[in-house]
Amino acid sequence: MKKALKLAIVCALTCCFWLIPAQAQENEGVATSVLITPKAGHEDELIKAITDYHHFVAQFEGHFEYNWYEILTGPHTGKYLARSGNHNWAEFDEEYDWQEEANKVFEEKVAPHIEHAQRMMTEEMEEYSHWPESFDGYTHFWVENWYIKNGHGMKFRKHLKKIVETLKANGFPNYWGFFSVESGGYGGQVQIVSAHKGFADMADSEPSFYDIMSKELGGDEAFEEFMAEWGSTFKSGKNWTVKHMPEASDYGKKE
Repeated sequence: MKKALKLAIVCALTCCFWLIPAQAQENEGVATSVLITPKAGHEDELIKAITDYHHFVAQFEGHFEYNWYEILTGPHTGKYLARSGNHNWAEFDEEYDWQEEANKVFEEKVAPHIEHAQRMMTEEMEEYSHWPESFDGYTHFWVENWYIKNGHGMKFRKHLKKIVETLKANGFPNYWGFFSVESGGYGGQVQIVSAHKGFADMADSEPSFYDIMSKELGGDEAFEEFMAEWGSTFKSGKNWTVKHMPEASDYGKKE
């Protein structure tokens, strides 16, 4: 049983590392992420081991680069999230002759510090996303799962499109992305992610969502009716906050 679990962890965390280098990738919206539960008391050892491993694979053509995040709030507090995005589906079929060696290093150096790992694949819903030109200074990300009800997909997207277009046109100061969960989750699952420069940046903004939308829709009553219609198309799930871990995301590149 322990051997099977160990192999599953290695597979979850390494089968997606062997992809086209970042500079050669098309800017596509497919991402892979792994929710990582460290063994009790192994947190520091895990971060040291994964950083060393990143420096090791950086020498190989075709390595895949993950960003690591510490989960600060919500049901997964104390765990980690490793994520890499901007890929296309074909990249996940690539194979390299150095994978076996890298898998062995990962199994020996990193896997012993991991209790459990769960993988998820997502694809960005770019039409509904709104990101800053640069992520410099953005260290915290708020994540929430939504579940679109059966048969309500078109209505959900119609209302969401109206919201996104209105917020963009009226200077809403926040940034966000919508991601469709393609595997590792549930049918109709969507994740919304918002970017912030710390906890203080998560405070209510001006102009607020309510101010912008109620003005666009023609008042309080119209706003409440619109939100009720949209809210009937999905249900919200768990949410959490993560903080970027630059040390664990380092591949030893010289600036």
